[in-house]
Parts: sequence; C-alpha cells; structure tokens
Amino acid sequence: MENFFGVIFSGIFGAIFGSYATLFSYRMPLSESCFGRYFGPKSRCPNCGNVIKTKELIPVINWFFTLGKCSKCKTKIPKSHLFLEVFSTFLFVMCYLKYGFSEQFILYSITCTACLVLVVTDFKNNIFPQQILITLAILSFSIRILDDKTIINLTYSSIVGIIACAGFYKIIYKKVPGLFLNESHFFDYIKFILICSIALQAIDFMIYFLLLLMIFSTMIIVNISRVKKFGFGFCLIAPFIWLIII
Repeated sequence: MENFFGVIFSGIFGAIFGSYATLFSYRMPLSESCFGRYFGPKSRCPNCGNVIKTKELIPVINWFFTLGKCSKCKTKIPKSHLFLEVFSTFLFVMCYLKYGFSEQFILYSITCTACLVLVVTDFKNNIFPQQILITLAILSFSIRILDDKTIINLTYSSIVGIIACAGFYKIIYKKVPGLFLNESHFFDYIKFILICSIALQAIDFMIYFLLLLMIFSTMIIVNISRVKKFGFGFCLIAPFIWLIII
C-alpha cells in the first residue's frame, strides 16, 4: 500500500514538473521569462492571445477537457506539451521505484525532466538552451558528490568523458560532414556528453558512449544526413535516461 501511494504521489509531482517543463521548452528559445506568473506575461495562446486559465493548466488531465485545443480559438496545442507531461510523470515514477523518496529521487527526477526539455527544444528549435545545460551540470555534480562522497571518481569519469568527446569529434563530426546543422549545434551535444561523464560512473559512461557510437554509426550507414535536418538530441538523451532508471 505504501508503494502504491508512493507511485501516485511521485506521478503527481512528475506531472507538475512536466507542466512547468512545457513552459520552459516554449519560452526559452524565444528568450522569454519562464516565470510568467510572477515576473512576466501569463501563459497565453500564441494564436489569439487568450490567457490560459489555471484549471486549463492541470497537467495531463487538461487534455481530456480541451482535446488539445485552445478553449477560445480552437488552435491545436503542440503535442510536445503532452509529451513532456506524460513522460515526466513516467520518469518520476520510475525514479521513485528505483530510489524511493530520497535525495537521489529528487536529483534524478529533476535531471530527467530537464533532459526532456532538451529533447523538445532540440527537435523543434535545434538548440540545447545553455540554462538547462548549466542546470544539468550542477545536478550531475550534486549527484556524484552525494553518491561518492568524494570527487576522485568524478574526476576520473570526467577525464574519460573528455577523451571520449575528442574521439567523437574526430570520428563523427570530422568524418561525416552534413550530419549536424553547424559546429555550434554539434558542440551543444559535446557539452551534454561531458555532463553525462559527470553524472555517471566511469563504467556506466563507457556503456553510454558505446551506445552513442552504435546509434550514430547506424545513422551514418543509412545516410540520415540526406533527410531534412532536425535535432538528434534524443539520440544522446535516451540512453542517458535509460542508464539512470534501469
């Protein structure tokens, strides 16, 4: 019974964080305030400007009432909003099942939600917002200090991460032109890989990097660069989240 209520409460927290994640994923690429109710404009429909009511902001459930449309002009709400709310809920529950209600649960759950924001902003806008990357770096550092109680293992895995990133640059970026939109886009990915080397133990990071090489090698074989350009951030983030929750 205790486990049942834990799943319910962790799911509720995940849905709430997922709702805020939709705000961050929408406003950050536009350089707008992400704390609208306090320091900027309230959430509005981008088409008609209608202020979204509080009852319409209830995570996940609001989709059953609005059918994914603005209540005034009936413009469709981006499906990425539902994606963030549902997957944030799921990942909070998974983190609870693995870590219980602990410091690790808090840090890993927020880390997963931040990663989901990166997935959406990269797929839609081809960017990894620097604010989210900095937040992830701080969370990752906190996780390792909490788990290891020392920076020795963190330093070791970070060195492995730097070497891996140099190899990724030489093997993937230099040898396969056209796979990434531009150098800035690629280096956003490099920053994320380095953050993963901070968050993960050295062995786990090497597993993560091997998965990356397999994914991008497959993309090269099928010549994915001929397809319309879009962000491949989900290819970096999915194996990282998988290693967190398994």
